[in-house]
Amino acid sequence: MRRFSLATAILGLIYLAALSVAGIFLLQTFELAQTLPVIQARALATRTPTIAPTSAPLIIPPSPVPPTPLPTAEPPATTPVSYHPKSGRLITVWLPPTFQGGARESFFANADIIDDISPFWYSTDASGRIYGTRNAELVRIAHEHNVRIIPSLHNVTDNPNVVATVLRNPAVRARHIEAIVDEVLTHNYDGIDIDYEGLDATLRASYSAFIRELGARLRQHDKLLTVAVHAKASDYGGLGGFQDWAEIGKHVDQLRIMTYDYHWRGSGPGPVAPSYWIEAVTTYARSVVDPGKVLLGVHFYGYDWPPSGQATARPWRLIEEIINREQATVNFMERNSSGPVQESYFTYRSDQGRREVWFMTETGLASKIETVQERDLAGIAIWQLGYEQPDYWRVVRERMVNDPTLVQRALNAFLPDH
Repeated sequence: MRRFSLATAILGLIYLAALSVAGIFLLQTFELAQTLPVIQARALATRTPTIAPTSAPLIIPPSPVPPTPLPTAEPPATTPVSYHPKSGRLITVWLPPTFQGGARESFFANADIIDDISPFWYSTDASGRIYGTRNAELVRIAHEHNVRIIPSLHNVTDNPNVVATVLRNPAVRARHIEAIVDEVLTHNYDGIDIDYEGLDATLRASYSAFIRELGARLRQHDKLLTVAVHAKASDYGGLGGFQDWAEIGKHVDQLRIMTYDYHWRGSGPGPVAPSYWIEAVTTYARSVVDPGKVLLGVHFYGYDWPPSGQATARPWRLIEEIINREQATVNFMERNSSGPVQESYFTYRSDQGRREVWFMTETGLASKIETVQERDLAGIAIWQLGYEQPDYWRVVRERMVNDPTLVQRALNAFLPDH
Protein backbone atom coordinates (compact mmCIF):
# COMPACT_ATOMS: atom_id res chain seq x y z
CA MET A 1 0.00 0.00 0.00
CA ARG A 2 2.93 2.41 0.82
CA ARG A 3 4.61 1.38 -2.47
CA PHE A 4 1.47 2.41 -4.45
CA SER A 5 1.23 5.76 -2.70
CA LEU A 6 4.89 6.65 -3.47
CA ALA A 7 4.44 5.94 -7.17
CA THR A 8 1.28 7.94 -7.24
CA ALA A 9 3.01 10.87 -5.61
CA ILE A 10 5.87 10.83 -8.13
CA LEU A 11 3.43 10.84 -11.03
CA GLY A 12 1.58 13.75 -9.48
CA LEU A 13 4.77 15.76 -9.17
CA ILE A 14 5.62 15.11 -12.84
CA TYR A 15 2.11 16.22 -13.86
CA LEU A 16 2.39 19.42 -11.82
CA ALA A 17 5.78 20.19 -13.39
CA ALA A 18 4.33 19.77 -16.87
CA LEU A 19 1.49 22.06 -16.01
CA SER A 20 3.96 24.66 -14.73
CA VAL A 21 6.03 24.53 -17.93
CA ALA A 22 2.88 24.83 -20.04
CA GLY A 23 1.77 27.79 -17.94
CA ILE A 24 5.09 29.50 -18.43
CA PHE A 25 4.91 29.00 -22.24
CA LEU A 26 1.31 30.24 -22.22
CA LEU A 27 2.29 33.36 -20.27
CA GLN A 28 5.21 34.14 -22.61
CA THR A 29 2.94 33.69 -25.66
CA PHE A 30 0.42 36.14 -24.17
CA GLU A 31 3.14 38.72 -23.42
CA LEU A 32 4.54 38.38 -26.96
CA ALA A 33 1.10 38.99 -28.43
CA GLN A 34 0.82 42.16 -26.34
CA THR A 35 4.11 43.59 -27.65
CA LEU A 36 3.69 42.66 -31.38
CA PRO A 37 1.82 45.87 -32.45
CA VAL A 38 4.58 48.00 -30.90
CA ILE A 39 7.24 46.08 -32.79
CA GLN A 40 5.34 46.44 -36.06
CA ALA A 41 4.88 50.16 -35.49
CA ARG A 42 8.61 50.63 -34.82
CA ALA A 43 9.45 48.68 -37.97
CA LEU A 44 7.13 50.84 -40.08
CA ALA A 45 8.55 54.01 -38.57
CA THR A 46 12.11 53.14 -39.56
CA ARG A 47 11.29 51.80 -43.09
CA THR A 48 11.94 54.13 -46.14
CA PRO A 49 8.54 54.79 -47.75
CA THR A 50 7.95 53.89 -51.40
CA ILE A 51 6.08 56.65 -53.30
CA ALA A 52 3.53 55.33 -55.79
CA PRO A 53 2.98 57.25 -59.06
CA THR A 54 0.27 59.87 -58.78
CA SER A 55 -2.76 59.26 -60.98
CA ALA A 56 -5.42 61.71 -62.14
CA PRO A 57 -8.40 62.05 -59.85
CA LEU A 58 -11.33 59.93 -60.78
CA ILE A 59 -13.77 62.81 -60.43
CA ILE A 60 -13.11 65.69 -62.89
CA PRO A 61 -14.95 68.96 -62.39
CA PRO A 62 -17.14 70.10 -65.31
CA SER A 63 -15.41 72.11 -68.05
CA PRO A 64 -16.92 74.25 -70.85
CA VAL A 65 -14.22 73.02 -73.26
CA PRO A 66 -15.34 69.93 -75.21
CA PRO A 67 -13.08 66.88 -75.02
CA THR A 68 -10.48 66.35 -77.71
CA PRO A 69 -11.93 64.02 -80.35
CA LEU A 70 -10.32 60.70 -81.03
CA PRO A 71 -7.94 60.63 -84.01
CA THR A 72 -9.59 60.03 -87.36
CA ALA A 73 -8.24 58.64 -90.61
CA GLU A 74 -7.70 62.20 -91.90
CA PRO A 75 -6.55 65.00 -89.60
CA PRO A 76 -9.08 67.82 -89.24
CA ALA A 77 -8.50 70.94 -91.32
CA THR A 78 -6.36 73.51 -89.54
CA THR A 79 -7.58 77.03 -88.95
CA PRO A 80 -5.86 79.40 -91.43
CA VAL A 81 -3.16 81.59 -89.95
CA SER A 82 -3.65 85.33 -90.24
CA TYR A 83 -0.08 86.40 -90.95
CA HIS A 84 0.24 88.81 -93.84
CA PRO A 85 2.15 89.50 -95.95
CA LYS A 86 3.03 85.92 -96.71
CA SER A 87 6.14 86.74 -98.73
CA GLY A 88 7.50 89.76 -96.89
CA ARG A 89 5.58 92.20 -99.12
CA LEU A 90 1.90 92.22 -99.98
CA ILE A 91 0.73 90.58 -103.18
CA THR A 92 -2.85 91.59 -103.94
CA VAL A 93 -4.87 90.84 -107.05
CA TRP A 94 -8.11 92.02 -108.60
CA LEU A 95 -10.37 89.29 -109.99
CA PRO A 96 -13.08 89.40 -112.66
CA PRO A 97 -16.68 89.11 -111.37
CA THR A 98 -16.84 85.37 -112.09
CA PHE A 99 -14.38 82.95 -110.52
CA GLN A 100 -13.65 80.69 -113.46
CA GLY A 101 -11.23 80.03 -116.31
CA GLY A 102 -7.77 81.53 -116.11
CA ALA A 103 -8.51 83.47 -112.92
CA ARG A 104 -9.51 80.31 -111.05
CA GLU A 105 -6.50 78.34 -112.34
CA SER A 106 -4.09 81.15 -111.47
CA PHE A 107 -5.54 81.51 -107.99
CA PHE A 108 -4.98 77.86 -107.08
CA ALA A 109 -1.50 77.90 -108.64
CA ASN A 110 -0.40 80.92 -106.58
CA ALA A 111 -2.58 81.00 -103.47
CA ASP A 112 0.47 80.22 -101.34
CA ILE A 113 1.87 83.73 -101.96
CA ILE A 114 -1.30 85.77 -102.65
CA ASP A 115 -2.40 87.86 -99.67
CA ASP A 116 -5.58 89.57 -100.84
CA ILE A 117 -8.09 89.10 -103.65
CA SER A 118 -10.55 91.78 -104.75
CA PRO A 119 -13.26 90.40 -107.03
CA PHE A 120 -14.88 93.16 -109.07
CA TRP A 121 -18.36 92.68 -107.58
CA TYR A 122 -20.22 95.77 -106.39
CA SER A 123 -21.59 99.12 -107.56
CA THR A 124 -23.95 101.67 -106.02
CA ASP A 125 -27.19 103.36 -107.00
CA ALA A 126 -28.15 106.98 -106.32
CA SER A 127 -29.72 106.08 -102.97
CA GLY A 128 -26.44 104.67 -101.63
CA ARG A 129 -27.52 101.05 -101.76
CA ILE A 130 -25.02 98.61 -103.23
CA TYR A 131 -25.70 95.80 -105.67
CA GLY A 132 -23.72 93.28 -107.65
CA THR A 133 -22.31 89.77 -107.56
CA ARG A 134 -21.58 87.53 -104.60
CA ASN A 135 -19.86 84.14 -104.45
CA ALA A 136 -19.91 82.30 -101.12
CA GLU A 137 -17.74 79.54 -102.61
CA LEU A 138 -14.93 82.01 -103.34
CA VAL A 139 -15.12 83.41 -99.79
CA ARG A 140 -14.78 79.90 -98.38
CA ILE A 141 -11.95 78.94 -100.75
CA ALA A 142 -10.04 82.15 -100.06
CA HIS A 143 -10.17 81.71 -96.29
CA GLU A 144 -9.20 78.04 -96.58
CA HIS A 145 -6.02 79.22 -98.34
CA ASN A 146 -5.35 82.04 -95.86
CA VAL A 147 -6.20 84.65 -98.48
CA ARG A 148 -8.14 87.73 -97.41
CA ILE A 149 -11.14 88.59 -99.57
CA ILE A 150 -11.73 92.33 -100.05
CA PRO A 151 -14.34 92.84 -102.80
CA SER A 152 -14.18 95.93 -105.00
CA LEU A 153 -16.94 98.54 -104.99
CA HIS A 154 -16.60 100.46 -108.26
CA ASN A 155 -18.27 102.92 -110.60
CA VAL A 156 -17.16 101.31 -113.85
CA THR A 157 -20.77 101.22 -115.01
CA ASP A 158 -23.06 102.83 -117.59
CA ASN A 159 -23.59 105.71 -115.16
CA PRO A 160 -20.25 106.33 -113.41
CA ASN A 161 -21.27 109.75 -112.08
CA VAL A 162 -24.01 108.36 -109.82
CA VAL A 163 -21.29 108.19 -107.17
CA ALA A 164 -21.11 112.00 -107.14
CA THR A 165 -24.73 112.17 -105.93
CA VAL A 166 -23.98 109.73 -103.13
CA LEU A 167 -20.80 111.41 -101.92
CA ARG A 168 -22.04 115.00 -101.95
CA ASN A 169 -25.07 114.35 -99.73
CA PRO A 170 -23.99 113.59 -96.12
CA ALA A 171 -27.20 111.67 -95.36
CA VAL A 172 -26.94 109.52 -98.49
CA ARG A 173 -23.22 109.06 -97.89
CA ALA A 174 -23.94 107.80 -94.37
CA ARG A 175 -26.55 105.37 -95.73
CA HIS A 176 -24.00 104.21 -98.31
CA ILE A 177 -21.40 103.56 -95.60
CA GLU A 178 -23.84 101.53 -93.51
CA ALA A 179 -24.79 99.47 -96.56
CA ILE A 180 -21.11 98.70 -97.18
CA VAL A 181 -20.40 97.75 -93.57
CA ASP A 182 -23.51 95.54 -93.40
CA GLU A 183 -22.46 93.72 -96.56
CA VAL A 184 -18.92 93.15 -95.28
CA LEU A 185 -20.14 91.75 -91.96
CA THR A 186 -22.99 89.67 -93.40
CA HIS A 187 -20.80 87.85 -95.90
CA ASN A 188 -17.65 87.53 -93.79
CA TYR A 189 -15.43 89.67 -96.01
CA ASP A 190 -12.11 90.92 -94.67
CA GLY A 191 -12.82 94.45 -95.82
CA ILE A 192 -13.83 96.48 -98.87
CA ASP A 193 -11.88 97.98 -101.77
CA ILE A 194 -13.12 101.35 -103.07
CA ASP A 195 -12.50 101.88 -106.78
CA TYR A 196 -14.31 105.12 -107.63
CA GLU A 197 -12.65 106.53 -110.73
CA GLY A 198 -12.76 109.61 -112.95
CA LEU A 199 -14.63 111.91 -110.54
CA ASP A 200 -14.49 115.69 -110.75
CA ALA A 201 -11.93 117.51 -108.62
CA THR A 202 -14.79 119.44 -106.93
CA LEU A 203 -15.62 116.17 -105.10
CA ARG A 204 -12.28 116.20 -103.31
CA ALA A 205 -13.63 117.15 -99.84
CA SER A 206 -16.66 114.82 -100.13
CA TYR A 207 -14.50 111.91 -101.27
CA SER A 208 -12.08 112.45 -98.39
CA ALA A 209 -14.97 112.59 -95.91
CA PHE A 210 -16.34 109.34 -97.33
CA ILE A 211 -13.01 107.53 -96.93
CA ARG A 212 -12.50 108.94 -93.43
CA GLU A 213 -15.99 107.95 -92.24
CA LEU A 214 -15.95 104.53 -93.89
CA GLY A 215 -12.50 103.76 -92.47
CA ALA A 216 -13.68 104.58 -88.94
CA ARG A 217 -16.74 102.31 -89.24
CA LEU A 218 -14.75 99.39 -90.64
CA ARG A 219 -12.10 99.65 -87.94
CA GLN A 220 -14.80 99.20 -85.31
CA HIS A 221 -15.16 95.66 -86.66
CA ASP A 222 -11.46 95.03 -87.42
CA LYS A 223 -12.11 95.15 -91.16
CA LEU A 224 -9.78 96.55 -93.83
CA LEU A 225 -10.26 99.51 -96.14
CA THR A 226 -8.28 99.59 -99.37
CA VAL A 227 -8.63 102.17 -102.13
CA ALA A 228 -7.62 102.20 -105.79
CA VAL A 229 -6.27 105.61 -106.81
CA HIS A 230 -5.31 107.19 -110.13
CA ALA A 231 -1.57 107.40 -110.63
CA LYS A 232 -0.21 110.93 -110.35
CA ALA A 233 3.11 112.63 -109.70
CA SER A 234 1.59 115.75 -108.11
CA ASP A 235 -1.45 116.54 -105.98
CA TYR A 236 -3.81 117.52 -108.80
CA GLY A 237 -2.06 115.54 -111.51
CA GLY A 238 -3.86 113.46 -114.10
CA LEU A 239 -7.32 112.13 -113.21
CA GLY A 240 -6.59 112.02 -109.49
CA GLY A 241 -7.33 115.59 -108.43
CA PHE A 242 -10.34 114.44 -106.39
CA GLN A 243 -8.14 112.05 -104.39
CA ASP A 244 -6.20 113.79 -101.62
CA TRP A 245 -3.55 111.18 -100.92
CA ALA A 246 -2.19 112.93 -97.84
CA GLU A 247 -5.66 112.88 -96.24
CA ILE A 248 -7.05 109.53 -97.33
CA GLY A 249 -3.70 107.87 -96.64
CA LYS A 250 -4.38 108.37 -92.92
CA HIS A 251 -7.59 106.32 -93.03
CA VAL A 252 -6.87 103.42 -95.37
CA ASP A 253 -4.93 100.20 -94.91
CA GLN A 254 -3.77 100.05 -98.52
CA LEU A 255 -3.37 102.76 -101.16
CA ARG A 256 -3.35 100.81 -104.43
CA ILE A 257 -1.93 103.07 -107.14
CA MET A 258 -3.15 102.21 -110.64
CA THR A 259 0.25 102.67 -112.27
CA TYR A 260 -0.90 101.55 -115.70
CA ASP A 261 -2.78 103.07 -118.65
CA TYR A 262 -0.18 105.79 -119.20
CA HIS A 263 -1.07 105.04 -122.78
CA TRP A 264 -4.65 103.81 -122.69
CA ARG A 265 -7.34 102.54 -124.99
CA GLY A 266 -8.37 106.08 -125.96
CA SER A 267 -4.84 107.33 -126.67
CA GLY A 268 -2.38 106.52 -129.39
CA PRO A 269 -0.12 103.47 -129.04
CA GLY A 270 2.74 103.46 -126.58
CA PRO A 271 4.02 101.88 -123.35
CA VAL A 272 1.26 101.05 -120.84
CA ALA A 273 3.40 101.70 -117.76
CA PRO A 274 6.83 103.16 -118.60
CA SER A 275 9.42 103.00 -115.85
CA TYR A 276 10.16 106.73 -115.87
CA TRP A 277 6.50 107.44 -115.04
CA ILE A 278 6.38 104.83 -112.27
CA GLU A 279 9.48 106.35 -110.68
CA ALA A 280 7.84 109.80 -110.64
CA VAL A 281 4.55 108.49 -109.20
CA THR A 282 6.16 106.47 -106.42
CA THR A 283 8.47 109.35 -105.50
CA TYR A 284 5.43 111.57 -104.97
CA ALA A 285 3.54 108.81 -103.12
CA ARG A 286 6.34 108.40 -100.58
CA SER A 287 6.31 112.12 -99.90
CA VAL A 288 2.66 112.20 -98.75
CA VAL A 289 1.70 108.65 -97.66
CA ASP A 290 3.24 106.10 -95.33
CA PRO A 291 5.12 103.85 -97.82
CA GLY A 292 4.05 100.85 -95.71
CA LYS A 293 0.54 101.42 -97.10
CA VAL A 294 1.45 102.00 -100.75
CA LEU A 295 1.02 99.24 -103.33
CA LEU A 296 2.33 99.60 -106.86
CA GLY A 297 -0.20 98.64 -109.53
CA VAL A 298 1.03 96.07 -112.05
CA HIS A 299 -0.77 95.37 -115.34
CA PHE A 300 -1.08 91.77 -116.49
CA TYR A 301 -2.63 92.78 -119.84
CA GLY A 302 -1.55 94.56 -123.02
CA TYR A 303 -3.19 96.95 -125.49
CA ASP A 304 -3.77 96.27 -129.15
CA TRP A 305 -4.25 99.54 -131.10
CA PRO A 306 -5.88 99.72 -134.55
CA PRO A 307 -4.73 102.31 -137.13
CA SER A 308 -7.35 104.65 -135.62
CA GLY A 309 -9.83 104.40 -132.80
CA GLN A 310 -9.74 102.77 -129.39
CA ALA A 311 -7.38 99.98 -128.39
CA THR A 312 -8.52 96.58 -127.17
CA ALA A 313 -7.19 95.23 -123.89
CA ARG A 314 -5.84 91.73 -124.39
CA PRO A 315 -4.66 89.04 -121.98
CA TRP A 316 -1.32 87.38 -122.66
CA ARG A 317 -3.00 84.28 -124.11
CA LEU A 318 -4.42 86.29 -127.02
CA ILE A 319 -1.24 88.34 -127.47
CA GLU A 320 0.72 85.11 -127.78
CA GLU A 321 -1.76 83.78 -130.35
CA ILE A 322 -1.30 86.92 -132.45
CA ILE A 323 2.50 86.68 -132.26
CA ASN A 324 2.47 83.04 -133.35
CA ARG A 325 -0.16 83.49 -136.05
CA GLU A 326 1.39 86.59 -137.58
CA GLN A 327 4.99 85.54 -137.00
CA ALA A 328 5.48 88.98 -135.47
CA THR A 329 8.86 90.30 -134.38
CA VAL A 330 8.72 91.40 -130.74
CA ASN A 331 10.81 94.46 -129.89
CA PHE A 332 11.93 95.64 -126.46
CA MET A 333 12.14 99.37 -125.68
CA GLU A 334 14.75 99.89 -123.00
CA ARG A 335 14.32 103.68 -122.90
CA ASN A 336 13.20 106.68 -124.90
CA SER A 337 13.75 110.43 -124.67
CA SER A 338 11.76 110.58 -121.38
CA GLY A 339 13.80 107.92 -119.64
CA PRO A 340 13.69 104.15 -119.01
CA VAL A 341 10.65 102.36 -120.48
CA GLN A 342 11.23 98.58 -120.31
CA GLU A 343 8.22 97.33 -122.26
CA SER A 344 7.79 95.21 -125.37
CA TYR A 345 5.83 95.89 -128.54
CA PHE A 346 5.20 94.55 -132.03
CA THR A 347 3.12 95.37 -135.09
CA TYR A 348 1.07 93.21 -137.43
CA ARG A 349 -1.23 93.56 -140.41
CA SER A 350 -5.01 93.21 -140.18
CA ASP A 351 -8.04 93.97 -142.36
CA GLN A 352 -8.09 97.41 -140.72
CA GLY A 353 -4.44 98.03 -141.48
CA ARG A 354 -1.34 98.09 -139.33
CA ARG A 355 -1.97 97.37 -135.64
CA GLU A 356 0.42 97.92 -132.71
CA VAL A 357 0.55 95.96 -129.46
CA TRP A 358 2.31 96.93 -126.22
CA PHE A 359 2.71 94.66 -123.19
CA MET A 360 4.90 94.02 -120.16
CA THR A 361 7.67 91.42 -120.25
CA GLU A 362 9.39 89.66 -117.38
CA THR A 363 12.14 92.30 -117.52
CA GLY A 364 9.61 95.08 -117.07
CA LEU A 365 7.96 93.29 -114.16
CA ALA A 366 11.32 92.74 -112.48
CA SER A 367 11.99 96.48 -112.82
CA LYS A 368 8.68 97.33 -111.13
CA ILE A 369 9.43 95.00 -108.24
CA GLU A 370 12.85 96.59 -107.92
CA THR A 371 11.14 99.98 -107.57
CA VAL A 372 8.95 98.57 -104.79
CA GLN A 373 12.06 97.35 -102.99
CA GLU A 374 14.12 100.51 -103.48
CA ARG A 375 11.29 102.72 -102.19
CA ASP A 376 10.34 100.17 -99.52
CA LEU A 377 6.67 100.09 -100.54
CA ALA A 378 4.11 97.65 -99.14
CA GLY A 379 3.88 95.49 -102.26
CA ILE A 380 2.10 95.14 -105.59
CA ALA A 381 -1.53 95.18 -106.74
CA ILE A 382 -2.16 93.19 -109.93
CA TRP A 383 -4.83 93.91 -112.56
CA GLN A 384 -6.03 91.31 -113.12
CA LEU A 385 -5.70 87.64 -112.26
CA GLY A 386 -5.89 85.31 -115.26
CA TYR A 387 -4.55 87.79 -117.83
CA GLU A 388 -0.87 87.02 -117.24
CA GLN A 389 2.04 85.23 -118.79
CA PRO A 390 2.95 82.20 -116.64
CA ASP A 391 6.48 83.63 -116.40
CA TYR A 392 5.15 86.66 -114.52
CA TRP A 393 4.57 84.51 -111.45
CA ARG A 394 8.05 83.03 -111.72
CA VAL A 395 9.46 86.58 -111.55
CA VAL A 396 7.23 87.46 -108.60
CA ARG A 397 8.42 84.40 -106.70
CA GLU A 398 12.07 85.01 -107.50
CA ARG A 399 12.04 88.73 -106.74
CA MET A 400 9.44 89.12 -103.97
CA VAL A 401 9.29 85.84 -102.09
CA ASN A 402 13.09 85.81 -101.92
CA ASP A 403 13.38 89.55 -101.32
CA PRO A 404 17.04 90.47 -100.69
CA THR A 405 16.12 93.90 -99.29
CA LEU A 406 14.12 92.30 -96.50
CA VAL A 407 17.01 90.00 -95.66
CA GLN A 408 19.33 93.00 -95.51
CA ARG A 409 16.88 94.88 -93.29
CA ALA A 410 16.85 91.98 -90.83
CA LEU A 411 20.66 91.93 -90.76
CA ASN A 412 20.98 95.69 -90.29
CA ALA A 413 19.83 95.43 -86.69
CA PHE A 414 22.93 93.37 -85.88
CA LEU A 415 25.44 95.48 -87.81
CA PRO A 416 27.31 98.47 -86.37
CA ASP A 417 26.05 101.97 -87.22
CA HIS A 418 22.56 100.73 -88.14
